[in-house]
Amino acid sequence: MTINAVIPTEAAADEAATREKLVRTAHDLIPLLRDNAERTERDRRLTDEVTDAVRSAGLFQVCTPRASGGFGGGLRTMVEVTAELSRGDGSTGWVAFIANTTAFSFGLFPDDVRAAVYTDPHSVAISQFTPVAAATEVDGGYRLTGKWPFASGSHQAQWTLTAFRVLDDAGQLREIRFALMSAADLTIEDTWYVAGMAGTGSNTYVADDLYVPREFTLDVETFAGRKFAAWLPEEPGYRAPIGTLACLGIVGPLMGMAEGAWDLVLDSMKSGRPITAAYGDIRDAPSYRIALADARTAIDTGRFHLLRAADAIDSAAHDGRILSLAERGNLRGAAAVATRSFRNAVDLLLDIGGTRSFALSNPLQRVWRDLEVASRHGLNNTLMNREEYALSLLGMDQAFPDSL
Repeated sequence: MTINAVIPTEAAADEAATREKLVRTAHDLIPLLRDNAERTERDRRLTDEVTDAVRSAGLFQVCTPRASGGFGGGLRTMVEVTAELSRGDGSTGWVAFIANTTAFSFGLFPDDVRAAVYTDPHSVAISQFTPVAAATEVDGGYRLTGKWPFASGSHQAQWTLTAFRVLDDAGQLREIRFALMSAADLTIEDTWYVAGMAGTGSNTYVADDLYVPREFTLDVETFAGRKFAAWLPEEPGYRAPIGTLACLGIVGPLMGMAEGAWDLVLDSMKSGRPITAAYGDIRDAPSYRIALADARTAIDTGRFHLLRAADAIDSAAHDGRILSLAERGNLRGAAAVATRSFRNAVDLLLDIGGTRSFALSNPLQRVWRDLEVASRHGLNNTLMNREEYALSLLGMDQAFPDSL
């Protein structure tokens, strides 16, 4: 279950140094994010204070190409940065994950398109991958009409990259493409009312007969990494498949949420609170100590599989190698293992925390709700990811040959 491509030593050292700096910056924001988490959830959007702090720190531009003023980070960097942000607040880390996945896609666009987006170096773009809207081809581009739900970061974004269906004259599907559109040309329907991840502002974008130039679109083969765009040969990391990158990147915030739950429960245990008449100090209970150790092991297991897979994607991109379907199945299997490990860890931590974990005044219940919702996103369907991995092990035709 390995992919042996290796990033060249010099490039790896440069990215590692950048990653360390960005992760440290994200870590330093944790107290601010925790202080704002309750209001972020109540308002169903990141607070202005949090948005400004993350934006000014450049953490929405971690994966923006260096050619456009970003940090040019790969998947490993994105995972570690969004995990640290999610350790402070799951919604904040999630919006950063969406923004950076989309920023990564700009390595697939030509210079003039990127220049239009980054007139402001801190511009934020988000994305919706489900082709729920239809378009007709016109001279020079496409006209789109439709709605895209689950637009995480809708209150922070200046741009959005959305999947759409191109129909022929008979109304039949001809192809799927991705359109880069200015958020100013869209309207937002306030539809995001949920039990967890409320602060992501994942509302619905609406387009009404919107014209999009062809150069502001991508074909699905390029988007999925089944062929390489050649716009940034000096930044080869952008040859990674966006869909597989997103499938793994989505697990970064889950790792951070599990670490956030760990922080809260460890502090509670260190306080030495009583749990039963038999144990006046929770630290004296062997079963609770074992549960704590098992939770730590589960988090570390998930981290190992997630970072191993992230390194594999980054390495293959730098080597100029398109991942095979078998390799993609391998990586989706890693995402499933990591996700289940983080869920298991939080379940154990809730056992340690007990009923008090679910008091609305206890931030642990927010972490729990956020993780339960975020870990079931369609890009990270653990059941289907495991199925795809199992098929790849048997050398069978995979059930999802057109998956991103």
